[in-house]
Amino acid sequence: MFKLIVLLSVALVVSGQTKPPSKFKEIPIVSLENIQEVDGKFRYSYEGGDGTRASQDGQQIFVNNNAGTATQGQYTYQGDDGKTYTVSYIADENGYRASADHLPTPPPVPAPIARALAFLATLPPQRENQRKF
Repeated sequence: MFKLIVLLSVALVVSGQTKPPSKFKEIPIVSLENIQEVDGKFRYSYEGGDGTRASQDGQQIFVNNNAGTATQGQYTYQGDDGKTYTVSYIADENGYRASADHLPTPPPVPAPIARALAFLATLPPQRENQRKF
């Protein structure tokens, strides 16, 4: 029994020393900046050995007495097709808004709907208890 325990222990130690194969290639970080200021502002950026880059500036904000973060930045990467893509973004109390040449854009609002929306915007607001139909 003692020999079996020793044999199993040796097998576990030996198997723990080998690194399992990975389908991901290790990419070194070639530059890194991470700055946190006392007033809540921050900035970070990095670049990977494969050309991937990202940078972001942000600060703490308060909206309706709720703390949050407002940021803007961009990231660049190489797609599977070999092309380099860059995405710029803003994230704040109005949500996350990304822009890039390769991102899809919504179709324009049809003219009759745009006119209807413009007309509805001119109407006075309805009271809470007023019937809406």
